[in-house]
Amino acid sequence: MDEKNKNDDKKTNEEIRKEIEQLEKLIEKVKEQNKEKKKQKRRPAILRINLAAIYSRNPYINIVISFLINVITVFLITKIIGHLFFDGSYNDLQIMLIILGLTLFEEVYKNYLFKKHMATVIYSVGTIFLLLDMFYFYIIDYIFFDFRWFIDAYHPILFVITFAFFRYIIKFLYKKTDNFINRLNRR
Repeated sequence: MDEKNKNDDKKTNEEIRKEIEQLEKLIEKVKEQNKEKKKQKRRPAILRINLAAIYSRNPYINIVISFLINVITVFLITKIIGHLFFDGSYNDLQIMLIILGLTLFEEVYKNYLFKKHMATVIYSVGTIFLLLDMFYFYIIDYIFFDFRWFIDAYHPILFVITFAFFRYIIKFLYKKTDNFINRLNRR
């Protein structure tokens, strides 16, 4: 009788092993199905324009990166197509100081608008930032250049629109490079 019980135990052990193997196969199938579902669930690429980009959680690093992007953008514009906007004389130091002021002005009004008037930012779809940049350049032109820096009264508007377009491209390239470097570091 003892031998009969042992044979039954062996069968059950073998059956258990087979069941475990079947379960492992099922688990692998489920994992593969989940991977396929994740691939299918990927959202389509959406073009998002982030006019108020935050580059770092550290506000000082954010200001420095924002300043560098603004300087690169303005120098590209002034050196390539600056003759289309500017009539008065200017030097690189003046432009750097104007851009430093713009960067600080942008940081202050972005923080204020995001904390106190988020609905305005959302309803304007970021246009409020363009309008405030235009306001800044009109004030700078009035205070320091007596309305002689830009060729005509509508040129600050064209300059800010061109500035926003070039800055968007540079921000996009910066973000793509940052994401690429982060992916490389994860591996």
